[in-house]
Amino acid sequence: MGILQDKVPARTGNEAMQLAYATLEGGKAEFERIFTDFESTPLAAASLGQVHRAKLRTTGDVVAVKVQRPYLRQIYDQDLEFLSKIARTFDKIPGSRKNVGGVSSSWTKIIEDAEKILYREIDYREEAKNGVRFSEDFGLTLGGKSAPISGIKSKDGEDLPSAADWIRAPYVFDDVSNEKLLVMEFVPSIKVTDTKKLDSAGVTAMDKIDLADALARAYLRQLCCNRFFSTDPHAGNLGVEIRENGKPRLVMYDFGQAASLSQDQSDGILEIIEAIIDMDVERSIKAFIQMGVLVDDADLDKVRSKVAENYRTGKVKANRKKMVGRGYQFRNETTSQPSPGAGINGTDVESKDSEVMSFFTLPAEYAFVARALSQMDGVGKTLDPDFDFISNSAPYIVEIKGANKYLKDEVAKWFQKFIGTGEGGANLDIQDRITDIQMRQIPEWWERKLSKKGLET
Repeated sequence: MGILQDKVPARTGNEAMQLAYATLEGGKAEFERIFTDFESTPLAAASLGQVHRAKLRTTGDVVAVKVQRPYLRQIYDQDLEFLSKIARTFDKIPGSRKNVGGVSSSWTKIIEDAEKILYREIDYREEAKNGVRFSEDFGLTLGGKSAPISGIKSKDGEDLPSAADWIRAPYVFDDVSNEKLLVMEFVPSIKVTDTKKLDSAGVTAMDKIDLADALARAYLRQLCCNRFFSTDPHAGNLGVEIRENGKPRLVMYDFGQAASLSQDQSDGILEIIEAIIDMDVERSIKAFIQMGVLVDDADLDKVRSKVAENYRTGKVKANRKKMVGRGYQFRNETTSQPSPGAGINGTDVESKDSEVMSFFTLPAEYAFVARALSQMDGVGKTLDPDFDFISNSAPYIVEIKGANKYLKDEVAKWFQKFIGTGEGGANLDIQDRITDIQMRQIPEWWERKLSKKGLET
């Protein structure tokens, strides 16, 4: 994949200039009114376009100019119509609508959802909006400086800090961008997977782990707070900037493919992350329901049994050894784990994976979440061999929830271990019992941890 991303043919010289002129209604005259020092040899090329360095004539800012390849809309029209016909044919096959990769869905619905996102990808105005929103959500502005964040808060209502210290994205000049031309701040960096260049630049093994953490932290915030995320974090869209102080900073490029989540979807993702960390079966079921990934007639006993089995066998797990090394404290035992093959009432509910998968449905948003996490995992492991999204992002759950809510929830978990639930599963409202605890009195060890990770209490 890396070779394919790096070896896309590019247009150069006069051919590149003509391609650039064609993106503006006023052609060459308008192009030269906006830009100067346009380099006809591209910095990079991809399947949808290529990027050139230039300067804005009015301000002198060095910019990266992304120019779209011709005839893309016509190609998309033809290909997507063909795929739609295939999808409609598959959906007519008995049982196919209940089995898209073992998960209940519709091929036609998947193609329709993908079509919306793919067409947005070839409209650079959409990419410009996505880039602007990403920067606003993380408190980033021109020059990699920090900016106030508006409207994005932790779960307890606290303002999130700017991420400018650990992540950067190119500033978008949306006033001179259009459907086929995207103008961004020029931000040079080293490709995130280019180990030799990173080593030569003095990026240490610990720096690389911090970069992997930054990637996981960025996606935790996107998925669980911002409810808006880039779906394409492959190595070609990620770089490492060496700052003037010598510290490396993660750079994210290309927001042509992005997706949004509902509040329930976002909250459910955070819930399942914490459930996996604690290997909590009942919390996992709650998360699945909140995420909307279970069909109406799902057999919850069978789902519950399979989740418990996956935790027990280690098929699904966080890297606990790694997390303990970072100061995370686990209870001595996991919670709500039925014995093998047992349902909530002790009945035998053993089932095959294929049967349990039939109880799940796949909203299109989660397909893009899965894609982003899969691509991120490959990149993350080049920086940190022990990388996994949940373990690397776990230290930053406190940032997502806010220190007050996080500590309140953690205390509730510890009370739950000793008190449990009442007869018939009645909840003891443990959180209500600890509302008088002064959660703002954070222990010194936790304050040091937050300070080390660049978080605010």
